[in-house]
Amino acid sequence: MGLQAESDEEFIVLSTSDYADSESTLRHPKNVEPFIKPFSFLPSLLRGSFKISGISEARTRKYSEPKPRRQAAEHTVNKYYNYHITGGFGGSGGEGGDQGGDGGTGHGPTVYFGHPEAREPSVFRTIPRGDVKLLKEVCLRTTSGVVGRQSRGVGVWRTVYHAEIRGDPGTVTVAMYQGDSAEEEWRKDIAKYESIWHPYIMQLCGLVNTKRLYAMVFHDELIPFPQFLGCFEHSPILRAYITAYCTTEFNEASDYIDHVSPKISKDLSVWIRSATGELCLDLAQGGPSMSSRFARWRPIDRLRVMIRLENLSLDAPDSEDAIISSLSEDQYHEICSQPSVAQFQQLQVSTEHPVGPGIFRLDSQHGTFVRITEPLQILPDEELDWSNHGNGPDELLPNSWIRYNFPRMFALKLELNLWFLSYEIQKAWLAQANHIFAEIQEPENVEDYVCVDYVQFILRIPYKPNIPEGYLFVCPPQDFCTNTEPHANSYQWPACPAYWSLDPSGAVRLSTEDARILGFPAIHIETIIVGLSWDRSIYGGLRRFHKGKGHNPESQEVARQLGYPLFEVLSDRVPFPARKYNYSWCDLQDPEHCREFGHYL
Repeated sequence: MGLQAESDEEFIVLSTSDYADSESTLRHPKNVEPFIKPFSFLPSLLRGSFKISGISEARTRKYSEPKPRRQAAEHTVNKYYNYHITGGFGGSGGEGGDQGGDGGTGHGPTVYFGHPEAREPSVFRTIPRGDVKLLKEVCLRTTSGVVGRQSRGVGVWRTVYHAEIRGDPGTVTVAMYQGDSAEEEWRKDIAKYESIWHPYIMQLCGLVNTKRLYAMVFHDELIPFPQFLGCFEHSPILRAYITAYCTTEFNEASDYIDHVSPKISKDLSVWIRSATGELCLDLAQGGPSMSSRFARWRPIDRLRVMIRLENLSLDAPDSEDAIISSLSEDQYHEICSQPSVAQFQQLQVSTEHPVGPGIFRLDSQHGTFVRITEPLQILPDEELDWSNHGNGPDELLPNSWIRYNFPRMFALKLELNLWFLSYEIQKAWLAQANHIFAEIQEPENVEDYVCVDYVQFILRIPYKPNIPEGYLFVCPPQDFCTNTEPHANSYQWPACPAYWSLDPSGAVRLSTEDARILGFPAIHIETIIVGLSWDRSIYGGLRRFHKGKGHNPESQEVARQLGYPLFEVLSDRVPFPARKYNYSWCDLQDPEHCREFGHYL
């Protein structure tokens, strides 16, 4: 609902309603206990209802022409609340005769909200602190103690509360700023909300401004996403559905921010409107970020259409059954394949072992990784090719090797990236994971199983001064295909992926020791694998979903029915070194780590 403009250029400063329900009331999950409350509006400031300093009615009017005998007076009323008034002026005198005429109609003052220097009507109303009743501090489920308070800078704290406003129905959310730089941070955040207006972003309805305390008042009772999701621990199917649903809303809001205000950081915390189940992003920095969880790695349009189920009430006893009956097996697998539902895993593994698409198990305690299933008969999405970061000059030789001329180049980084139909692999695994668990009889460690769909091989020549004249030769990408049993369709570093030579033809190879003595940099290689894992509740939800569809959860009948690739348990399982890694590549600062993982040729 937009601002209501008067035809005669009169206007009033009011708060717009954020609750226009133009779509079906069943478009979003609703009625979630214990947060759901009757849907209500926060009333706007209405004409004639605002009084200040003895003025019975504050109406604002614009005039484009000067008026005679105008005596303008400007002053600030109540510096704590930032009301700014431009004084009115009297009407023109009556026409003379035996008696003076009645004076003309005077015009009342114009009331502005916000900082006096702005001379602009504020887009948000100012709410007296005495009209705001704080109910409780909003805390999140973490192990770090108090999370409702987040450090905002030197001496600044931002605390989030649920509250009530005198005379307004319903619960609102208040973000309070305190500290030496509170006002500065408060105004910076207000500027963000002045430039952004979207249903999936927290909507500001008013401001509180006192001498040492500043606050923003948001429409609705907002619940932190983790706390909201925690209400559905009893139903992994509902948790997966809600998370996937919020993924679509997060990306819709992110697209809007990119369009209208691209400089605003996307490292945002996520909240839920308790009355509708809709997602809201907090534009202020400092809260617990959820952006990485909702990062867009998959096309979202199909998911958006697929999961908007009608007649779904999340607190209804049959809500889980409604999802099972409304979604196909493939659709539910796609929901569970979303990165917001699964856990992203990036690992650095030994360069001496073959890797590829399939199911592996991570043993973090012992720092090992082991293949569980036979390699899948799946080729990479794209033809193998080296990516030359920095676009260093190279020459392709007749034998398909690549030559680099040093010291014309002082450093080099090459990547070989292998993507494998990630959606198909992940959905295939979800369709038959409980079958594999039953076969190997190790269901207690299900969170450690990683579905690998991406492999990266990296070759680097670190910068080194005074490199002698010589040539680096790098093997063709096809040499990474093993094509040998029992690792057919796997990939690993060949015995000689690269070498130094003083001969431009490369006929005479320098040994590692000779290259070092001559002053050539060491050749550094590494292997990165990426995949997804799922917690126990997701596998439990899959079991219930498949059973609800009439399938045996511990069979492969769902995978066969949908035409997914079938997994077979690998009999010869050999662990090899692996470590979770947050970096895109090795930082070269740990020689022992590089030796263990075979990083130097």
